[in-house]
Order: sequence, then structure tokens, then C-alpha cells
Amino acid sequence: MSPLRNWLHPVRRGPRSSRAVVALLLAVAAVSTSSAEGETELRATGMTFVGSRDDRSELILHSEIAVFFPDRDVADLEVVRAVVTDEDDGDSFHMTCERAELNVKTNDFRAEGQVRGTTADGQKYSAPWVEYHHESGLLHTSAPIQMNDDTGSFRADGFEYHVNERKFRMLGNVSVEQNQ
Repeated sequence: MSPLRNWLHPVRRGPRSSRAVVALLLAVAAVSTSSAEGETELRATGMTFVGSRDDRSELILHSEIAVFFPDRDVADLEVVRAVVTDEDDGDSFHMTCERAELNVKTNDFRAEGQVRGTTADGQKYSAPWVEYHHESGLLHTSAPIQMNDDTGSFRADGFEYHVNERKFRMLGNVSVEQNQ
């Protein structure tokens, strides 16, 4: 775990604080460069990003490597761990993936490559990619998924997980294997 995570606790929640946290972490651990197109990039190793919504839920992303593009408010992340928490109910979901693109302004992200996660109710899923929309609290994919929970194993053409309601819905061609 990055020692920079300890710096995050006193940060005020809200959309502007998310940008401030990224700016702070990247300023500490990054080198500013310009790409061939003239775009400014900030590169960091061991980055932690914290974003919040309505002072209730919080997105925490850890990445081994990050490239932040401040002109677009986007960060490209590699080797990612994500947790979304709810102030009232605790963790909403955990996820890992090979890479993600994070919109720093909205706290939305798209995760790709060996995506694996667990919901608050213990459903374990895997998919080639997922997207998370922070404002609406929706984690989803239209790619083939596998999901396991206490009742069995499932496959489907995609899923929606409504974080606030903690409702997991599989989409299309669902196949079920019940546990004995």
C-alpha cells in the first residue's frame, strides 16, 4: 500500500476535492512531460485516487502506474484495485483489473483486462471489461460474464450492479449451475 494513502484522510469530500487529491498525489510522485501531440502528461507510480459523491459514497482507486492528462481530466491506470464504499453501509464493491481509464472530473471509469470483483453481498464476478458511473452508482458490462455466489455459478451476456440498492442483475442468455 502506498504511504501516500495516509495523506488522503483529511481531504474534504466533493468533486473539487477529487481533483485536488489527484493533483497532490501526482505532484509528489510524478514527472511532467509532453507527448508528441503537445499534450501535458503527469506520470506516477503507486498512485491512490479518492473521489466522493454527495458525501455518502467514496471511490478509492490504487494503481501501480498512472498517466494523468490534466487538460482532459483523464488518468490512464495500470494494475488497478478499486473499492467503492458507502458511508452508511460500508463497502459496496471491490474490483481489480489490468488497466483502467478514469475520468477525474466525474469519477467514472472503464476497467479492462482480467476484471474481477466482489459485490457487498458476496457475488464474485469476472468479465473482460466493466464501466462504473459514479453519479448514478451503476457498475455494468455488456461483455460475457461469470458470477458465483452462495446459490451457484452463473454465466450471462452482461450485468448491471446498482451500487446504491445493492442489486445485481444479469443480462441475456443466463445459464445457471446450482450448488448441491
